[in-house]
Amino acid sequence: MSAFVSWSGGKDCMYAMHRFLLQSELPVSHLVNMCDETGLKSGSHGLDSALIKAQAEQLNVELVQKPTSKSQYRANFIETISKLKNEGVTTGIFGDIYLEAHREWIEEVCTEIGVTPVFPLWGMDTSELPDLFVADGYKSMVVAVRKEKLGEEWLGRIIDEKFVEDIKSLTEIDPCAEQGEYHTFVLDGPLFNKAVEYNINEKWEDECHLYLELKAITA
Repeated sequence: MSAFVSWSGGKDCMYAMHRFLLQSELPVSHLVNMCDETGLKSGSHGLDSALIKAQAEQLNVELVQKPTSKSQYRANFIETISKLKNEGVTTGIFGDIYLEAHREWIEEVCTEIGVTPVFPLWGMDTSELPDLFVADGYKSMVVAVRKEKLGEEWLGRIIDEKFVEDIKSLTEIDPCAEQGEYHTFVLDGPLFNKAVEYNINEKWEDECHLYLELKAITA
């Protein structure tokens, strides 16, 4: 028996995995990353899929990347997890903190598949979580921000004590970005063999977000 992590490459899924492994004897066997239809970018944060692969390599966990359209997301997620269930995966780890509607969707889908969802961060204080993440030795970078919430100057910032202090000073922003105010990529931490090597490529934007594109350095 083993568990998979619903994986975006960001801080919440990373810390959910961290806390799960502290609380459970069940090993994490897979990271499941849903990609865009091309398979070139992670669906949730728009990250280069090769960057997610580099991350999984340093975590020594098998990565499953599934291209999907938004309309076929549910069907493709069910198909992917069902295959893992047939390989002995019994549990799914999710980084949700307080969004009830999303938790209900996850629970419904996992029930249909026949795996148990767990939420190691659920109900935790979002004003304390960033401090814990930093204190436990993880390093992550802001790679996307919602235009209406945060400016371009936040892109590329490392989540450290100064970042936590600054983000908490903004009363309209959830410090953990549970409402999607910003997104991160985890570069290093206690579960990594070594830090992910990357180059900063360029900034780009769509209608709602500003992005910082990172490229994995591969041998």
